[in-house]
Amino acid sequence: MGYLALDLSKTSTGWAAWSEGWEKPRYGHWVLGSDYTSRGGVFAKLHQNMMDLHTVICPIEYLFAEEPINPAQLQGGTTINTLRLASGLSAHAESFAHALGVRRFQEFNISSWRGDFIGKISSNEAKANARRAKKAGDQRASARGELKALTMERCRQLGLSPRKDDEGDAIGILTYGLLVSGITPPWLLEETLRAPLMGAAK
Repeated sequence: MGYLALDLSKTSTGWAAWSEGWEKPRYGHWVLGSDYTSRGGVFAKLHQNMMDLHTVICPIEYLFAEEPINPAQLQGGTTINTLRLASGLSAHAESFAHALGVRRFQEFNISSWRGDFIGKISSNEAKANARRAKKAGDQRASARGELKALTMERCRQLGLSPRKDDEGDAIGILTYGLLVSGITPPWLLEETLRAPLMGAAK
């Protein structure tokens, strides 16, 4: 069976795939468009890349993705166009899964998969650091960078070497999706005691 996880984005969509019998996932990222690419063009590129992966790397039978951002949680300069693009990418992935006959398409909240992947304590500490920075006057403070760094560090702990944090996020989503499906990924099997992540201790 083939499993695919996506961290959807126009500029850099991270993907991670695993099939039964593989010791480690395969992963990478796609650039779906530039400043001049229409939304339709971005969705078409996602379709093309997913089909290439399905036919060349492994047949997709289960598809996992991160939930698009909730408008109620918006911060900073997120635009309506950004929201429409994020929702459109998610909808296109789901439509592709349906057309392909994928057994299950499932989206996960970012707090759920990341908290499980890097550990609730590390996740909560990173968020607390951002809250303290905001309280001290840095209104642009965000836990995003630290959380992504912790995700990359967790990947390295597991013997994986993503080149970009989008790839790291896709690995985290894939790992969580497999665990939710009752499958312990091979890259977790030899883990006896998780070493503490260092990023949140700063």
